Amino acid sequence: MKLKFSLTLLIILFLSLQLKAQSHISRQIQDLEKKFRSFQYEKVLEKGNFLLSDPYVTKEDSLQILKFMLNSAYALADTVTAKKIIHKIIKCDPNFSLNPRETSPKIIEFYEHVKKQIKAHKSIVPVKPVIRTVIKPITLPYRSALFSLLLPGSGHLHQKFKKKGVLYLGTSGAILGGLIYSTIKTSQKRKDYLSARPGANFNKLYKDYDNFYKIRNFLLITFLLWDGFVYYDLQKEWKVHIKSSIEAQQISMQISLNW
Repeated sequence: MKLKFSLTLLIILFLSLQLKAQSHISRQIQDLEKKFRSFQYEKVLEKGNFLLSDPYVTKEDSLQILKFMLNSAYALADTVTAKKIIHKIIKCDPNFSLNPRETSPKIIEFYEHVKKQIKAHKSIVPVKPVIRTVIKPITLPYRSALFSLLLPGSGHLHQKFKKKGVLYLGTSGAILGGLIYSTIKTSQKRKDYLSARPGANFNKLYKDYDNFYKIRNFLLITFLLWDGFVYYDLQKEWKVHIKSSIEAQQISMQISLNW
């Protein structure tokens, strides 16, 4: 029973992590759309490539990102990049069609023209790989990493990610408070059970001890998983922060490899 209980807990926490990651991707796509609406086409292309490398991006997310990238490339009159984006769209979904309500007729015409060319060759034309690199970001500071592992959320506050820091720290405090309380009660109930004299209600004493024992173990596993998730999120936030800082300073380089 304990094993089934632990496995169920792990599955629930895993699903919650997946939902958290998907929510993060949704926010990033919304930000991408804002950049597109603000005519920041070059930033849309840069951030789009960055988001497509995220392992949590779904097929639908990829198509949405590629759609904004295609419109941006066409707006910049960069037909070479636009064709490469169309190749990626077709590779992701060969039957994908642009919505006339959201896309200019000229872009749709260009998209359908390239799509016909691809079908004429019976396969997707190989795209020359383009490697975009930025100056290698430094690793997460040691103190922030240590703070996050010891008390999830404190690392976010140390790096001035205030909203997540307060939320994560509050959740960590609640879990730790429950863990400490259940640990104390488990010890007390164990002593009560072991020191009981003949005639005492041993079944009730043992049941009380066993309940707090299970609660303590549940909270311990929860805290360890929560600690791992918060540390992963801190690493991810740090990378996005570093990349955004580099983009703001326009310190970047592009390397193209021809095969």
